[in-house]
Amino acid sequence: MAILLFAGALAFHGWGMSVGWQSKNLPGVEYRQAQTALSAYWIQQEADFSLAYPTPVLGKPWSIPMEFPLYQWSVVGTSNATGLGLTKAGRLVSMGCFYLTLPALFLLLGRWQVAGGRRWLVLALVVSCPFYIFYSRAFLIETMALMFAVWFWVGFERAVKTREYRWLAIAMIAGTGAGLVKVTTLLLYLLPVAAWALARLWRGRANGRWRSDLAWMAAAAVVPLAAALWWVWQADQIKALNPVADFLGSAHMRDFNLGNDALRFSPEIWAMKWRIIRDELTWLPLLSLSFAGLLLAGWSRVRAVLFCGLIFVSALWLFPVLYAYHDYYYVASAVALLLAAGLALVALAENARWRWLGLTLAALIVAGQMHWYGRHYYPMQQGVTAGGSLLTEVLKEFTEPRDVLVIVGEDWNSMTAYYAQRRVLMLRGDVEADAGRIDRALANLREESVGALLVTGKAWPEAAVLIGRLAARGLSDRPVLQGQGTWLFFPKKREARVVGAMRNGAIAGVTWAPGAEPAAEPLAGRWHELADLPGYQQALFASMHPLPVRFFCTFEPARQVIAHVSSFGAHPLTRLVFHLGRGAHILRQVVWFNPDAYNVTSAPGPTDGVELRLSLLGGGIEPRELASRLIDPLANLSDRGPVPVEFRFELAEEGDVELLFGPGPMDRDTRDWIWLRGPVVFD
Repeated sequence: MAILLFAGALAFHGWGMSVGWQSKNLPGVEYRQAQTALSAYWIQQEADFSLAYPTPVLGKPWSIPMEFPLYQWSVVGTSNATGLGLTKAGRLVSMGCFYLTLPALFLLLGRWQVAGGRRWLVLALVVSCPFYIFYSRAFLIETMALMFAVWFWVGFERAVKTREYRWLAIAMIAGTGAGLVKVTTLLLYLLPVAAWALARLWRGRANGRWRSDLAWMAAAAVVPLAAALWWVWQADQIKALNPVADFLGSAHMRDFNLGNDALRFSPEIWAMKWRIIRDELTWLPLLSLSFAGLLLAGWSRVRAVLFCGLIFVSALWLFPVLYAYHDYYYVASAVALLLAAGLALVALAENARWRWLGLTLAALIVAGQMHWYGRHYYPMQQGVTAGGSLLTEVLKEFTEPRDVLVIVGEDWNSMTAYYAQRRVLMLRGDVEADAGRIDRALANLREESVGALLVTGKAWPEAAVLIGRLAARGLSDRPVLQGQGTWLFFPKKREARVVGAMRNGAIAGVTWAPGAEPAAEPLAGRWHELADLPGYQQALFASMHPLPVRFFCTFEPARQVIAHVSSFGAHPLTRLVFHLGRGAHILRQVVWFNPDAYNVTSAPGPTDGVELRLSLLGGGIEPRELASRLIDPLANLSDRGPVPVEFRFELAEEGDVELLFGPGPMDRDTRDWIWLRGPVVFD
């Protein structure tokens, strides 16, 4: 029964891994996933497998190493070997690390003498956990750090107990991996390791075994700890080279990473952590039933349950800020909560009287966790997108791959940099008005091409210091576009290209910055071939099917939304020429006069109407009238408001027809304010 339950849970977990697999977006702390993905992208692009690996968000030098790049190297290697894109390769590596954690958990349960068959109950809870279904495929280092940390725990205890060098090697390698990939995860798992070690040393003091145990313990732990300390020092040296990355040094990050007593006792911080535990990890009310089962099981495993629960709570205490603000940190600790719940179920399953209840509760919890995934996480994962936004597509289109973007107002969020696939200098709030630090950061970019400036979440003149510095390097001192709360500045030499694309309708998701839209080229007073015009002017005729091949307008052609209907101004004299095939045709249109046009009290007098005339054009032959209609709202009440007009005609062969809007019987165009409402269609 237990192994079948695990198999079902594992199958569900595997299905969850496939949800939204084709999507390139990164649901779940997208800004942090984007930072890891950005490093992997540039490692791959530049084949840069150095310790000073690129994370180009804070300018040059481009390296601001946080974790040792073993995960990123693994992703790039997987992508290169399989041909998978980086997003899929990142997910694959994360999934592999999660699945490789399960054998370590299976072995770890042996420390509490859980029978092999009942260990599957505990693992079923782990693999069906909605939080792990969601995050075990994220583009994050978390599952790799968890895998190493749990194997370190197993290897440490077995090495000391068995004196086998293979377990010592596992402890040293896994511990080193955990310390390098994510030192906070190693520190968390040092707690149960240390507790077990102290208890064993205490028990061994009578027979002198403690000296030998201590030697093995030191051998297993010293290398991982030394590696973690070395990497913190090494990363600090690299980050110190960047003039705007000082806030990332370990000394500056101490309170953020490790917290302080005020933060540990803060009710607000604990409320934030409780929200994550309650809403994100699992369906907590159902999971809590497993702990209630201890009352029936006779407390046989209460110490083990409390021990695992203490590990979970210790993470919240040791790292108060990290676990309050970042739900993905619970990848390291949530397994301890699930182990505690699973051990409570094991206690029930070991009780002959309540064995059925233990299995039933396990099945209910697994089903409940599946339900919670479907309700909470599935909607976030199921969408398939190309990743990024219309804004990042604009940046990819109008900047070059080797360009640098300068961004103000996004802190150091890597999402724009990753989805635009550009290197970025991001200026945080404490830097954007500091002329000295800006100058040092820009000096490092003296050999780089700045492709765009983005000012987000504020009025762009607030970045006047930076704008002035970049204007001296050829960037425009005023924005051209705006969108998603961001002002976009481009180099002056590229503005014409951006403007042309914008006017042709080739840029979606952004609008002109105030004052940036250039005056349109005049069209009035002469014939134009539609195909020769830019897209934004062709769009004036978008409601006509087919489009006219040429046109003449005495006044500037215009489109306007009138009563929620897109309308084309057809003030006389307007001549629209269409090319049609042979056969029967019907021209359908709706015309509408502005009511002020037939107001008799208005000077210089009302309209005398507009004549609509459809004619067949022929080479060198006088146009032949096919149909006509006078629209005179002053004389005919039925011509007021929207007036449907339908012309039926037949062409013996394909040719051009002209739809003309001319003056009325008095041959004047005074107040001939007529509009074509909606489509003009030749069927």
